[in-house]
Amino acid sequence: MAIPVSAVAHDFWLQPDNFLPAAGADVNVRLFVGDHFANEKERAFQKKRTVRIQWFATKMTKDITARGQEGSKPFIQISPQHKGQHLLTLERDWAHIELEAKKFNSYLEHEGLKNILKHRREAGEDNKVGKERYRRYLKSLMQVGGQNDQTWKRQTGHRLEIVPLSNPYGHKPGDQLKVLVLFDGKPLSNAQLEACHRGPKKVNIQSKRTDKSGQVAIKLNYAGPWLVRLVHIRKCTEDPSCDWESFWSAFSFALPEGKK
Repeated sequence: MAIPVSAVAHDFWLQPDNFLPAAGADVNVRLFVGDHFANEKERAFQKKRTVRIQWFATKMTKDITARGQEGSKPFIQISPQHKGQHLLTLERDWAHIELEAKKFNSYLEHEGLKNILKHRREAGEDNKVGKERYRRYLKSLMQVGGQNDQTWKRQTGHRLEIVPLSNPYGHKPGDQLKVLVLFDGKPLSNAQLEACHRGPKKVNIQSKRTDKSGQVAIKLNYAGPWLVRLVHIRKCTEDPSCDWESFWSAFSFALPEGKK
């Protein structure tokens, strides 16, 4: 499923060293870049690229952006003191890229953005360089002390956001998890979404499209770490240096190994 290497063709995601830590434990949360949940490189904290880091838990919302240290790996560390679910989110600032026409078209095809590819062809632009700005919105859900609550349903206000419609930690292998995709707070229909499970030897990928209500069902085939991700792209009207702007969303969690 790989396409020619380019920064825009890669996913970023947050991943704690332990999705199921004990209360009071220090948890390193890392920022990875790779293609569809296949680890490629750990990224350090970059102040200029970081818009906001938030930490959500029961009756708690904290902006912890100031905790980040330039160049640090892991990206950030938290110490959840109470049992329950903890949601960490990251918004990264705009970045810009130019791709030669063939690579840009391949990227659109790879991400299921066929409407944009069709537009380029019909407008006679499919031989033009793709000039794009992009922004990323990342979420990672942990369950501390083996205790559930309602934090999984929190909406963070990200422009592109994946929201589970049931508790990911309340499922077992073989169950379905429905998610809702929102763009600017409204359901996003006909968007290609991928659910990726990293096994010991390979990454298993499901690719589906959201329905008219912005929802899609994922089959949780296996226990272990999961990444749900998608890209949304549209014409850029605010930055004259770009023809397109894209929004990337990634949501990570784990299906506990012990669930049967």
